Amino acid sequence: MLGYPGANSVGYTGKLLNKLMDSLVDNISFPVFPDGNASVARLLVRKLVPAVAPNTSGASSNAMESILTDRFDYSQLDRSDAPVRIRLNSTAVNVKNIDDGVEVSYVQNGKPYKVQARHSILACYNGLISHLCPELPEAQKENLKYGVKVPLVMTSVLIRSGASVHASGPVQYQCPGSYFSVVTKAPPVSLGDYRDGSRGDNPLVLVMLHAPAPRNNGQQNARDLYRLGRHKLYTTTFETYEKEVKDQLTAMFGGNGFDAEQDIEAITVNRWSHGYSYEYNSLFDPEWEEGQAPHELGRAAIGRISIANSDSEAQAYLHSAIDAAARAVNEIIG
Repeated sequence: MLGYPGANSVGYTGKLLNKLMDSLVDNISFPVFPDGNASVARLLVRKLVPAVAPNTSGASSNAMESILTDRFDYSQLDRSDAPVRIRLNSTAVNVKNIDDGVEVSYVQNGKPYKVQARHSILACYNGLISHLCPELPEAQKENLKYGVKVPLVMTSVLIRSGASVHASGPVQYQCPGSYFSVVTKAPPVSLGDYRDGSRGDNPLVLVMLHAPAPRNNGQQNARDLYRLGRHKLYTTTFETYEKEVKDQLTAMFGGNGFDAEQDIEAITVNRWSHGYSYEYNSLFDPEWEEGQAPHELGRAAIGRISIANSDSEAQAYLHSAIDAAARAVNEIIG
């Protein structure tokens, strides 16, 4: 479907599959927001706190399209008279069971606070939960720490004119051995009042993916490499990313007239030191019996504290986070 030669190499079946997928690709439609899952988060917040995004687009009040152009009123998030309150910039530092409830300690603007509730769901990086909840059994702490987040660098490059890129043809490029392993045009989304304008000579956003993992020395597993990659991510300067962006795009599109010094308007480097949830790798991880994998043992509720996040599903996807949230809520209301 993506034009990889590998399927063709397995014979008639692979070639037939490629041909079939090529014929279907124009009819495949994926619901995509221009800012990715950020709009999903805003939709969830609007459902909980409707006043945060009053609909001004003319779309129906529940239409997902309206969230793209409606401005958020952050002053509505944490009102004392609201049935749901969302408190930003508040870092949890301790969560523990108390009589008939849970106590959460957090820090906001350098000051410590405590809040109590009947139940709590920890939907954070599961590897941190062993530090947030000292009362957890040691075996459960070790299971929670098993999965190591995958470090990623997602770099967005705004080009003044997309003509030189469009002239090459493809939408996405796989670049094995290059600094950025994937180079792709941002999805051309037109949804509601938000319209795509990336065609022709108009400005174009390219997304470039870099996974900062060193080569395996023969004794390391995937989790070791992710930790080393995180250190490399922290120590790499913006100047290095900038140079690699310019060099690679010049190599790819210079023949079509691309000039990095003249054509690049802006570069944004998003460093995800704790990016994607860990997914088991058959090269390094055992095949556990159902219910015995680290993420399954680690997510067990303790008292009135439940555990969610896509980490608890060992999958780095939105639907995994939703599944985890539904499970945690059902543990409470069950």
